Amino acid sequence: MFLMTSIGEKIKDLREYYGISQKALCDGICSQAYISRLEKGEINVSADILFLLSKRLGVEVNFFFNNYQSPSSDYLSITMNEINEATRNRNYRHLEEIVSLELKNPSTNENTEIKQFLLWHKGICVYHLNNEVGTAIKYIDQALAYSLTTNRNYSEREIEILLSKAIILFDSKNYKLSQETFEMITYNLKNNIYLVNPRIHIRAYYNYSRLLYEMGKYHEVIEASMKGIQQAKNYELLYLMGDLYFQVGRGYEKLCQFEKAYSNFEKSKNCFELNNEEELVELAQERIEELVDKSKSKLRL
Repeated sequence: MFLMTSIGEKIKDLREYYGISQKALCDGICSQAYISRLEKGEINVSADILFLLSKRLGVEVNFFFNNYQSPSSDYLSITMNEINEATRNRNYRHLEEIVSLELKNPSTNENTEIKQFLLWHKGICVYHLNNEVGTAIKYIDQALAYSLTTNRNYSEREIEILLSKAIILFDSKNYKLSQETFEMITYNLKNNIYLVNPRIHIRAYYNYSRLLYEMGKYHEVIEASMKGIQQAKNYELLYLMGDLYFQVGRGYEKLCQFEKAYSNFEKSKNCFELNNEEELVELAQERIEELVDKSKSKLRL
């Protein structure tokens, strides 16, 4: 049992911030009277209920404590790390082997969090290995169905899952559903107060800008890209900075604002150089040279 008035206060603050009622918060976990008394600091909270409440609110248990380490199985931790590494390296065959094996494991299937994680990555495998968009989205939606949050808030994990869904929909040219998903993502990125990984913001705005470009919404391309750039600057990260400046340049080029396009392509080239991304440096240089030629042609006219 944990006796900390601040826990009840934090639960209330977070619940009210997201506009979640006590009834919605406690549904399937405990009674509304329990939540009411907990928020007033009248009772202790048990570890199992606090765990479920934290999941419903979209945060980790350590949100409520200082210097608290969330307990987890070494096996599950190693497995999830291996899955993340395979995904980063785009080794989808190996990813498929791990995920398929773990989905047959009764012990992992008893854990809602790991089941969600596995279904999410199953969807990623199906898309990249078989190009089965419908099946991939089905697995991703099944993963989201394991969410313990409410329809008023999404956890960091759920935002990442939604991002995978939005990208798959975009790649398969289902622009309308992709945009709806990206709008859901950006709304939750703006309102979530407990995001640990700043790269999620940057990756979301970059991919959203790609969608907007294909839809011909060039002013919005620039706006979304600049939000991603600002996030990268806030955390002093070069992650996707070159790609985002490149998107800004593309947007201005389509709007025939060639000086601004040139400036942003130059910035993208500098970022690519810092990251030793030689192919992208060449791509940015090509766009710069094309703009110079366009400017010369315009002057001759």
